[in-house]
Amino acid sequence: MSGYYEILGVSKNATNDEIKAAFRRLAKQYHPDKNPSPNAKALFEKILKAYNVLVNPYSRRRYDEGFFSSPNNTQPIRKTNEGKSKTKEWSFSDEELKRRQYYQTYYKAKQKEKEEAIPKQTYSDYKYILFATPLAVALLMLIVSYFSNEPNIKSAQIEEKKITAVENGTQILNNGDAPYKGFFGNTKTFDTKCVVKINNKTNQDAIIVLYDLRTSDYLQHAYIKNSYYLTFSFLPKSGIYVKAIIGRNWNRDLILFNNKINGNFDSLIQYQNWKLKPVRFNDGKDRVEQDLFVIDKHSEGKKYISNDIDFFTN
Repeated sequence: MSGYYEILGVSKNATNDEIKAAFRRLAKQYHPDKNPSPNAKALFEKILKAYNVLVNPYSRRRYDEGFFSSPNNTQPIRKTNEGKSKTKEWSFSDEELKRRQYYQTYYKAKQKEKEEAIPKQTYSDYKYILFATPLAVALLMLIVSYFSNEPNIKSAQIEEKKITAVENGTQILNNGDAPYKGFFGNTKTFDTKCVVKINNKTNQDAIIVLYDLRTSDYLQHAYIKNSYYLTFSFLPKSGIYVKAIIGRNWNRDLILFNNKINGNFDSLIQYQNWKLKPVRFNDGKDRVEQDLFVIDKHSEGKKYISNDIDFFTN
């Protein structure tokens, strides 16, 4: 089993550095590009085979344990007194040598091509997961809300979005949509920290409109789904009052307010005007929470029940 060691002229206990040094020394002497001898190529291939086995710890251990066939009739390369090397013929398996050369030349190159051909994952690989997760969570919360006895108030920030139309004039509104923007105009805000949070506990959907208590000017409006809440920010310190339309199934083709406005609920429940019960920000209180509910027509709160003309006028 000492044939490969003898080819390189090193001992069985030689270190990797010694094996590499021996290989470099023999390569300089027997590489076909440096040695014009007809036998140089065959001799160098044997030197290379011995080096490839011994320089790898795994293959070297298997060679030492007898898993590799020792080359037959091998002799070490020895220097003569004149300083010239003296060699003898070695019998290596040509088939085994060709397999190793094929592996070195082609197999590794093919493996590298396969690795480079694997496409890198980008944002597009994950975008559907990123979009689907919040939708699944929202659907789950909606189901829980539907089967709950008490309204499960959920968050929704006020914002202006486009309305998505579906068949028969019915539209799907999202929390914070402003369906009457064409009538009311742009949102009006103030440089304050005044905030009002409105909880929809009507078991219906609603349109909320905020007015300046001091001037009765329009401030903001938004659609709010059943069992959700909206937070309106940057309100005037003097206070605000709220108007609301409560109903179910928004329909963009319905006309109201003397044919000036499109859009209302197919199932209209109630108009409300809370001007007589405004929200005030005073005594350092800049955050107020208010519940929206359907007013009993036979209760003291019936004075807050309104109509569409009153809803759209200051």
